[in-house]
Amino acid sequence: MQFKVCGITNINQAEAISSQGAQFIGFIFYPSSKRYALSSLSLEDIAAFKPTNTKKVGVFVNETTENIIDIATKAGLDMIQLHGDEDASYCATIQAAFPVIKVFRVSKTIPDFALYENVASYYLFDTDSALYGGTGQHFNWEIIKKTRFNKPFFLSGGIGINDVHGIQVLKAANAGKDLMAVDLNSKFETSPGNKNIELIKTFINEFI
Repeated sequence: MQFKVCGITNINQAEAISSQGAQFIGFIFYPSSKRYALSSLSLEDIAAFKPTNTKKVGVFVNETTENIIDIATKAGLDMIQLHGDEDASYCATIQAAFPVIKVFRVSKTIPDFALYENVASYYLFDTDSALYGGTGQHFNWEIIKKTRFNKPFFLSGGIGINDVHGIQVLKAANAGKDLMAVDLNSKFETSPGNKNIELIKTFINEFI
């Protein structure tokens, strides 16, 4: 199992999380987010953070492709997470420059991911909401449990310290063959953007 910690607003915390074994660290570039990276960091700050074994992920919502590529280049990002209503053509433009994580919001049925098979490197399944960004709530994992996506995916949506067993159950199911990483955010914070490093360490150690 791999781990992504999203909503980073502090480089010292990013370094600590990287040292605990997280393979992905997410910086949110959506101005409406309470964890908007550029409220407390500059692109130069993010560019100067160069972890050895951790990928830097930029999270965007319905941003122009030009702005995404410009920000990603200046910040030294490794991957782009598209969390809005981006269509397959849009994803293809970004995928030509950076690996894409395409987010699907899960409500009552399996998302229609087929159009994105060739324009995203990874999928991410999150809880459906009228608003963009995380809800801090689970979706029903039973919805995806029996499906093969034939592409590595991230599991997101209100994951907390008590979800270890449930993740292990999902990992043993059909969908688990494609489950690559879990995405941690609000349940591992003391306040928006301020991560609880010890709780993250405890969670990761449950899978080692």
